[in-house]
Amino acid sequence: MREFKSFYFEKFSFDKETLKASFEYSFDENYFFFEEIDFSCENFSQINKLDDVIINNFLFSLHIALWISYYKAFPTEKLYVKSWFLDDNQIKFWQKFYKNWLWEFLYKNQINPENLFNFENLSSVKYKKINFSLSERSLIPLWWWKDSLVSIDLFEKNKLDYDLVVFWKIDNIKQNCADVIDKKILLTKRKISPSLLELNANWNYNWHVPITWIIAFVLAFISYLYDYKYLVLSNEKSASVWNTFWNGFEINHQYSKSLEFETDFKNYLNTYLSDDIEYFSLLRWWYEIKIWEYFSKNCKRFFWVFSSCNNNFKIDEAKRLKQTIWCNSCPKCAFVFCILRPYLSSEEILAIFWEDLFFKNSLKQTFLELLWISAFKPFECVWETEEVVLAFYKSLKLYDTKSDILLEFKKNISWKYDENYFKQLEEKFATIYDEDIIPKNLKDIIFKNI
Repeated sequence: MREFKSFYFEKFSFDKETLKASFEYSFDENYFFFEEIDFSCENFSQINKLDDVIINNFLFSLHIALWISYYKAFPTEKLYVKSWFLDDNQIKFWQKFYKNWLWEFLYKNQINPENLFNFENLSSVKYKKINFSLSERSLIPLWWWKDSLVSIDLFEKNKLDYDLVVFWKIDNIKQNCADVIDKKILLTKRKISPSLLELNANWNYNWHVPITWIIAFVLAFISYLYDYKYLVLSNEKSASVWNTFWNGFEINHQYSKSLEFETDFKNYLNTYLSDDIEYFSLLRWWYEIKIWEYFSKNCKRFFWVFSSCNNNFKIDEAKRLKQTIWCNSCPKCAFVFCILRPYLSSEEILAIFWEDLFFKNSLKQTFLELLWISAFKPFECVWETEEVVLAFYKSLKLYDTKSDILLEFKKNISWKYDENYFKQLEEKFATIYDEDIIPKNLKDIIFKNI
């Protein structure tokens, strides 16, 4: 493993002709990273006149956000910012996020969290926020999994116009979903620095990055470049639930999808970037199991093209799935199967997964973790344990022959509770909650038709 003393935010730049942004970082000013993001997209028209000050405001924040991909190779105590000046409020914002995400990374790698995230300004350059107005248009980030597809369905049912956006690259799953919708995609392309892959090959620290957090800042800049007021995410109420505690700190694998982060990000946008951008999650009023129920009834057109398996998304292409879109071996596949099973016939569930995962004993430990019978909730986007409990309970009634996994649930959990307990769970997860930051004009339209 290669070790370093300090991390530097070197500089960023933007070409208004090509719409390409470049970001430079280093460890100890001698091991450099160069990242590029291409914001050009031939199917979409940008605004006529771009303002340099507004561009620099957005790209400085994006410069700080993208850093996390490189810093995790070897977390250092000192973070030197050469590209601009961070005020005290900004430092608090970035420290809060880095702590909320990196705590999981530090836990997994058993790194001492003391004395990390210390920002020091090496620049005095400041730019003031310049307000601008945006058109009443909506962008929905397209993913493989069902959440964005539910948001799309809600928009279409209410005759609301929208466009699709994808960050990094378009894979077959996203393209197939877009083909079902018959929509073009606003693609923003990312090139990660090869230097990072070199460190990974040398066994430096590694873990997933909070891609939703990075996308938030990418989308904010896109909203300015292409004139979109509404950035419509599809995160659910369950995303705010923690996984475990470590060193006195609550770890939430999905922190960048939580309501807390969305609220903080909106405040950051309003303070430093724009008063007119609306960033929110359309599905925040629902728990995960309710979204799956809606998906099972209203989104059957996507059954054969969607996926939630993270093995479709690997930086190393050799590790991605090739012949299928579900690996049927990971926590995400196990979770989706059990949460979707109560709402589909045997024929429908087998058409998606091609096998019954409740009878796959190699997943027994994974299912026990999902139920918190063993260890704690996996560090995956797998939501509240009570949702899994309810899904197991509803699934139990569908089988004449019980698998070892279902019998384990019966032995450890279901016998402890009466029918009234599960009825209360159903009521809890069927409720439409009002803890969100959805703009009132959109919420009034969609809410009345649910």
